[in-house]
Amino acid sequence: MKDSEFKRLAHNVGDLKIATSGVAVCEGYKPDITLTDKSGKLRYILECEQKTDRKAFIGDLVKAEHLSQLEKARPTLLIVMREFDNTTVQQISYQLEMYAKWLRDQFKNGIHLSGVWLMSDAAYVDSVLAGEVIGDLRFMKRVTTAVHDQQAVAADGPKTGCG
Repeated sequence: MKDSEFKRLAHNVGDLKIATSGVAVCEGYKPDITLTDKSGKLRYILECEQKTDRKAFIGDLVKAEHLSQLEKARPTLLIVMREFDNTTVQQISYQLEMYAKWLRDQFKNGIHLSGVWLMSDAAYVDSVLAGEVIGDLRFMKRVTTAVHDQQAVAADGPKTGCG
């Protein structure tokens, strides 16, 4: 799915609001979509990737972490990706888990992102059509998690990347 198609989807955001869509939120970073709560606090950063280039996914992670630090927020990064034979959700999850671990070690207090979730674009469209709100239990059953705050994950929630 192209970025423009992703941005036009009727994203199910519940009580949150779409704060930005493809505009610069800080120097050098234009996430596809950001979601905020009623108080304006950043809750989710959504990126749609259609390439097999792992550098793009690592860039998503680093830029989202940078924004999280600037905003003093603990959002979740959701990457919606097109899967290919050589690039699956599981593979990218594993790669991002390694880089997130490295990032964590670079900062005394760890990283600000509360989670990094991955989902195929087909699964995301299915969730939109099913009316699943981003982050709810039905939605989470479609998610593969590369990084998560242990306390934030429900017992029957997302799968891990190294499982």
